[in-house]
Order: sequence, then structure tokens, then C-alpha cells
Amino acid sequence: MSHRVYLADRPQHFDVAEGETLLAAGLRHGFALPFGCQSGGCGSCRVRLVSGAIDYPFPPPALSQAERDAGYILMCLARATSDLTIALHQPPQIDSLRPRQLPVRAAKKEWLAHDVLGLTLKLPKGDGFQYLPGQYIDLLLDDGRRRSFSVANRPNGETLELHVRVTPNGRFANWAANEMPERAILRLEGPLGAFYLREDSSRPIVMVAGGTGIAPIHAMLDELLSGGLPRSVHLFWGVRGERDLYLDARLRGWAAAHPQFRYTPVLSDADAAWRGARGLVHEAVLAAYPVLSGHEAYLSGPPVMVRAGKEAFVRAGLDADHLYYDSFDYAFETWPQLG
Repeated sequence: MSHRVYLADRPQHFDVAEGETLLAAGLRHGFALPFGCQSGGCGSCRVRLVSGAIDYPFPPPALSQAERDAGYILMCLARATSDLTIALHQPPQIDSLRPRQLPVRAAKKEWLAHDVLGLTLKLPKGDGFQYLPGQYIDLLLDDGRRRSFSVANRPNGETLELHVRVTPNGRFANWAANEMPERAILRLEGPLGAFYLREDSSRPIVMVAGGTGIAPIHAMLDELLSGGLPRSVHLFWGVRGERDLYLDARLRGWAAAHPQFRYTPVLSDADAAWRGARGLVHEAVLAAYPVLSGHEAYLSGPPVMVRAGKEAFVRAGLDADHLYYDSFDYAFETWPQLG
């Protein structure tokens, strides 16, 4: 039995077949819906269920209890058991930013930190590839797998900058660092994800990055600062040691030049000489903002950091409607293919 899905913030609707996920049905009908990992791990396809009923094959791992209590569901897992109304809460320009595949050329690589490689990709001339700061792309590998990377620069129509963490078991990262030919041609799919600035808000912003989770945050800040920063922003960047703060000088420079921007680096494994914040980054946020009602929060980084921050910030009064996140998990290993 099929059901109908209505969109609360627009006049369109689409039908979903029995057993079909809301995401698969919406994409099948040509809707530009936000999505990422397609396996429940990233939360990119989070929408609010306004009315109707759904079920899941298993509990959605990306959603906290507070998000579920606020009515949020994940379209990649949800199956309709009645007619539904959902609220997408996405900007109109998403409709023109449908994911697509295209070739790119490796234009530059440089070590940003001892284990972070900066990779600059050259877009095809005149292609017009666009994205919202904060979104990510997938690199499509020869073995059929994908590697997801947030874009670290705001759109310029020419290049994409990626921050690639290089670990002993990271096949692509080690190939890119040590074996990738000069001017290698890669293939990507994007833009992906629902992590981007909500420009229709006037709330003060708290940004929280863990490790290379600074990449999409950097793109957002680059965009915000280029427009004059109409509202206050406080960035907390959590890493292990001081050597991991590979954008520290730039961020401190931005803070010095823009009074409405504050920057707090937080070290979880600081040495005795460190005079800044220590410990877990979400706890540093709560020390500065014990009450988060009236704020807007963006979190990006390891799943354990994102999960702890989401739960703690909602307890501190943050409205789940103003909580946005990008969890750097490994759901791409088990992606199903759509359609």
C-alpha cells in the first residue's frame, strides 16, 4: 500500500511505496532532498515529522533522544505507515544544488599538520559547480568505494580545498599523500549533506569543531566574514595537542580583525606550557555558555564529540530546531545504492 508525503513548507507532495524509504521515494520523484550517508549515521536527512506515522528497521543512530522528542526523523531509514506531512527546513537554493558527478584535477597538496594533508582540487573550467559552505563531496574510488570530505573553502567556482587526515590504515589518504601522480584526475559526487549556514536567523552562533571537523566550519566562517559578519560567532576548536591547531594563526587573525568573532582553541592533551582551555571541547562551550537558549549551534567532527555536544547543549537549553551538525563517521562503507 502506498502513502502520500506532503511538504509543510511548499505545495508539492510525492508518493512512497510500501517498504520504500522516504528519501528513496522523494529522490525517485525528482525532489532535491538533503541526504548524506544514507544509512542513518550522519543525520543529513533529518526532517521534522509534522503529522502521520513512520517506522524504522532499527533505531536511527544519528538522532539523540531530544531530537526524536522534538519530532525529527531520518528520511533514509523512515518508512511511511500512513500519509505524512514533513517539514524540510531547507533554503530554496538547495533545489538547484542537486548532487552530480564530475571530474576534477589534483592541483596542489601540502602538509597542514603532521597528519593532515591539504588537497586542492581544480574544477572543470566553466562547469559552474556550486555548493553551500559546510557541505561535503564524495571522492569516487576505483574499487567502487567512496571517501567523504568536507569542502574547506567558500565557493569560488574554481577550486575545492579538502583536509585529509592521514592515518596508517587510510588507503586513500596514504595514496594521496605518497603516491598520487601530479595533476591526477579524480571523480567526485556532490554537493552532499545538510550542514550549511542558516542565513535567515539572527541568533548568535556557537561553532564547535573537533580535529579536521574545522574544514566545513572554516568554509562557513570564510563566507560569514566576507559578508561583514552580521551576528556574533564564537568558535571552539578541540584537538589533542598544540601541534594539531593547523589553522590557529589564521583563526586568531580573523578574531583580531572582526570584533564579533571569538575563537577558543581547546586541547584535550595539553602540556604544562599551554595557557588556554583544556579538556573536552563541548565542556569548554558549556563553561562559557551554561545557558544556550537563544543561540544557534553548529557541530562538526568525530561522532563521539558530536553526540556528546548535541545531548549536552539541549540540556543547556538549546532548541533542537537550531542545532546543526556533521558527524564524521564511516557510513560510506555500507552505503546502499539508490534507484
